[in-house]
Amino acid sequence: MIPRDVAVRSGFNITDGPTDTHEELMSKLCSLIPGVITEDGKIDVVALRKLVAGGGGGGVAWGGGLTDSNHRLELKFAGKGLANHMADLPTNKELKVEYAQSKNFDSTQNVMIRGDNLDVLKILRQNYYGSVKMIYIDPPYNTGNDGFVYDDDFRKNNEKLIEDLGLTEETVERFQDLYGTKTHSGWLAFMYPRLKVARDLLADDGVIFVSIDDHEQANLKLMCDEIFGEANFIANVIWQKKYSPQNDAKHLSDNHDFILTYAKNAEMWRPNLLPRTEKQDKAYSNTDNDPRGPWKSSGLDAKRVTEKDIYEIKTPSGRIVLPPSGSSWRVSNSKFEELVRDNRIWFGKNGNNVPSIKRFLSEVKQGVTPLTIWLYADVGHTQSGTQELKRMGVPFSNPKPHTLIEQVLRIGANKDAIVLDFFAGSGTTGEAIMRLNTEDGGNRKFILVQIDEKIKQDQREAIEFCKKNHLEPVISSITLERLSRAGATIKKNHPNTDVGYRVLSLKPKPKIMVDESQDILLSTQHTKRDASDTLFNMFCATGKPLNTLYTTVVEGKLYEVDGELYVLGDVDITKYKDRRINVDGWGDDATLEQYLNLPRSNVEIIY
Repeated sequence: MIPRDVAVRSGFNITDGPTDTHEELMSKLCSLIPGVITEDGKIDVVALRKLVAGGGGGGVAWGGGLTDSNHRLELKFAGKGLANHMADLPTNKELKVEYAQSKNFDSTQNVMIRGDNLDVLKILRQNYYGSVKMIYIDPPYNTGNDGFVYDDDFRKNNEKLIEDLGLTEETVERFQDLYGTKTHSGWLAFMYPRLKVARDLLADDGVIFVSIDDHEQANLKLMCDEIFGEANFIANVIWQKKYSPQNDAKHLSDNHDFILTYAKNAEMWRPNLLPRTEKQDKAYSNTDNDPRGPWKSSGLDAKRVTEKDIYEIKTPSGRIVLPPSGSSWRVSNSKFEELVRDNRIWFGKNGNNVPSIKRFLSEVKQGVTPLTIWLYADVGHTQSGTQELKRMGVPFSNPKPHTLIEQVLRIGANKDAIVLDFFAGSGTTGEAIMRLNTEDGGNRKFILVQIDEKIKQDQREAIEFCKKNHLEPVISSITLERLSRAGATIKKNHPNTDVGYRVLSLKPKPKIMVDESQDILLSTQHTKRDASDTLFNMFCATGKPLNTLYTTVVEGKLYEVDGELYVLGDVDITKYKDRRINVDGWGDDATLEQYLNLPRSNVEIIY
């Protein structure tokens, strides 16, 4: 490998993997307001409070910038501080390419990642920061039957947590016991860091949709208000998930779920209009054979009183009419006469009705504003989701129907959007994107994330399915099989649709360790990495998306992306001295000698 300190002393640019955002914040504070940092690198809270309140001197102050936390609404739960800190810690994982599990690897724009979604989100934060147009997730609802099995392995970070936050080992152990339990605090501690990192991935005009039920809806709303900002709350959509009531319900029959919706910035995000339906268009007719086509009438009176707009109207039959008591006409007298001349006022077939305004279908905007109540007749129900998979021969309990996710995509994802689902489950979001792209010619791209959660023993049909198809009995196997089968069906009628996906998984990131026998000799604690794994982790470090198309110049050693080079081994690069060159700092045979004669600004050492 290339020793990092040597690369720094030689003046080369250095890029590390996923950063510790806590350390990044401390570095910014040191740079901006060094007076609040103590000699041992800690924050002097008293000095910071004085500075923010306006009494710290030094020419930097924000008057009235402090408030007591008791003066604002706040969600509190056991372990919140540690959950918040977990979002900022770097991951010790990196990506591994799974060619055998992929489909159309060299051409597809879609990505599927197997692994703990918190680690994956932290990796994606490097190269998708502010790039994701829409996120949809269907997390565990904490009902007692859907235990969330994600293990963020706090033990590996105990020493760092204790050092950074000044915690006792007992405190960390208590949080480990809490984390992953089915309590409200356990669930919130599980969700908080994931949503916090997810926010970083959203584009400024992006939006997130989160499915949930009554068990955690209230807590989730408060948590999202805190993470995304209450001002960025868009709606709490109600989805009618069942087409028949439960007659054996103890109290009321539960037939709905929620989809909480937040924008990254509500001032910038606008929902896409939904396509008009035949049912909506049937409300228009052409009773008077108007050459402008079908129309429907709307009342001329307005629920307000404006004296100047209260006037008599004489119908063609000679009848005199006034607006109803307590209201006035919607338009002025002069505007009304203009509408009459343009044949936009309807007095009824016999010319004797109270006048109304003709609204032409041809002039109606090309879509309708989404509503906050979605009926199963329009977007599907839980049973239809199960039936969809059953028709493919894939067993899975209560997946969301693809028609529901298509509705979400129509509202939140433009035709070229990057869409992220980090609780992928059976892969409904991936299929919905494929289907919607065939419908409107879009080029939406998905990133799906699913942990290799073992299928529960009571799901015998799913376990037998995996055995029969030589699949590991984990949910991510179901995800990939569903994508494969759905894609094959779609491809029959739409051969140009991208139904492929690059599959990646997680593995331990290499570490630098001191070889005690040689005193200061550095070596890497990892097995030799595959070239493709190294390349894709370098893509992440340099901000390249995971669907990047690349050219192999020298197999296993040199690759090119848009004129930029990625060097993974000992290869002659003298003819590329004017190019930007990214070098794998972990390489077994990597040295700096061949780069010493190149402009330092052209060379980046990647760790």
